[in-house]
Amino acid sequence: MQIPYEKYGEGESALLFAHANGFPAGAYRSLLEQLAQVHTVYAPQLRPMWQSLSDFHKDYSDGQFWQRMADDQIAFIEQHGLAPVTYIGHSLGSVVGLIAATKRPDLFKRLIMVEPVFLKARYTRLMRYMPMHLKRRVPIVKKALGRPDRWSHKQAAFDFHRSKRVFSGFSDDVLWDYINSGVGLVGGKQAAGGAGEVGLLFDKHWEALAYSTVPTTWKMLRETQVPIHLLRAEHSDTVDEGAWQRWQTLPGPKQAIEFAGAGHLLPLDEPELVANTVLELLAKNPI
Repeated sequence: MQIPYEKYGEGESALLFAHANGFPAGAYRSLLEQLAQVHTVYAPQLRPMWQSLSDFHKDYSDGQFWQRMADDQIAFIEQHGLAPVTYIGHSLGSVVGLIAATKRPDLFKRLIMVEPVFLKARYTRLMRYMPMHLKRRVPIVKKALGRPDRWSHKQAAFDFHRSKRVFSGFSDDVLWDYINSGVGLVGGKQAAGGAGEVGLLFDKHWEALAYSTVPTTWKMLRETQVPIHLLRAEHSDTVDEGAWQRWQTLPGPKQAIEFAGAGHLLPLDEPELVANTVLELLAKNPI
């Protein structure tokens, strides 16, 4: 299996970056190019970017989604000879890295988890056993399934996202990176005037599945011996105050940095700040 990826820079040490739910690797170009001034950055596309959900269901159940993505990261590290690697993940991507590092700690030098999904165990257990027709009513799942995903052309897609509050922190350059990497022709159809109808390449049904099957992370966080650095936004909705306090009590080599005034899309809202923080962190904590 050849996993598609993007590569930035030609530094002596390698970084492996994993993107968030709904945001392909190319959306992070501004961040990754900054990191690539010092390191070689590999950014593989997670499974929803290269496999349809219907094809996935031929071999796996919904409950295997996160484990399969972790196995993809393990396979990528081995195929490209990156071990032991510094792994940077945003949101979903950071939890995928934690699962992979729990399975194969020998492949990982450290984890840098940017705004990971640290949910309460009772929530993840409830979602695990809830029937799908009820999961679809959970607000975050319902919102993902209901989001518009088709436009007449890329400029229309850009204009639509530019008007949304969640993307308000993106510069125009970052938003165009998201559009250019995450929106493409739909089924080769041609709209009036010769412009191709475009749609989201990260299928919203994949996005909803990720939200409805988030694993419990706390046991893995307690047990892993892979050094972890946590980058948390002050206004995080995935690392809330309770999770932030719980993080402080975890054993093992773990450090944390909080970004004042920031939200969950921190590495897309503030790519230079995050890149400089990561580069400084790596310089001060060589392994």
